[in-house]
Amino acid sequence: MARVTTGGTVTASEAYGAFAYAYDRALGERFFRAAQRMLDDLLAQYPTAKRTHLDLACGTGLVVDYFRTRGWTSTGVDASVAMLEMARTRSPRLVAGDFRALPFSGRFARVTCLYDSLNHLLEAQELAAAFRAVRAVMDHDSLFLFDMNHPEIYPEVWGISDPFIAKGRDYHLEIATTYRSREKIGRAMVTGWADMNGKRVEIHEQHRQRAYSEREITKALSEAKLVPVDVIDFDPYNEADAVDAQTVKLFFVCRAE
Repeated sequence: MARVTTGGTVTASEAYGAFAYAYDRALGERFFRAAQRMLDDLLAQYPTAKRTHLDLACGTGLVVDYFRTRGWTSTGVDASVAMLEMARTRSPRLVAGDFRALPFSGRFARVTCLYDSLNHLLEAQELAAAFRAVRAVMDHDSLFLFDMNHPEIYPEVWGISDPFIAKGRDYHLEIATTYRSREKIGRAMVTGWADMNGKRVEIHEQHRQRAYSEREITKALSEAKLVPVDVIDFDPYNEADAVDAQTVKLFFVCRAE
């Protein structure tokens, strides 16, 4: 169990909440500024009179808040209670759940899954299961918008020896990454701290991601009866010129077959 520097202990939920807060400040808000421009363009390019939206792996609620403040009925789903607790400062329509088995019977006009959340699924069958769950909450005219890391970014960014460091008045975050090309698995050791309700909570997190090629993603979509109508190069952190990779992320726009 994590300990706080001011004495006493914190729960696992509070510890993960500290990570969520620090990540939100260090990368989440920065990513969302670029994601918002992408969403602005795509919602204009693919208009709909229906205003229902579902955000998968909603995290701290930035995407839900984006849609909600533009007049959509927007719902967020995430497996992390700590993330949902933070997201409640931005939206009340939140549900705890796994995006491979969504707890909804209704349909949504637009479904999103951002922040390379789908790369956290380490097996191709898990990715296909998530896509099937999305297809089940889509109508014939719904669209699914999501981003995934381009596979060439893993040896370039996850394979470097120096950790990513970000800090502010109330947080400090370090992310040390490694990448094994044979497994196509990237690993991240996340350490640091964040001030939570007057307590400095230590952060110790381990995360894994899998690199998927565009062909593998398209195959998993096909298994779920989803079809890409657009695949866009996406560089939210302006990294493309500094790395030897075709692009940083792939942003998919998909419809039901």
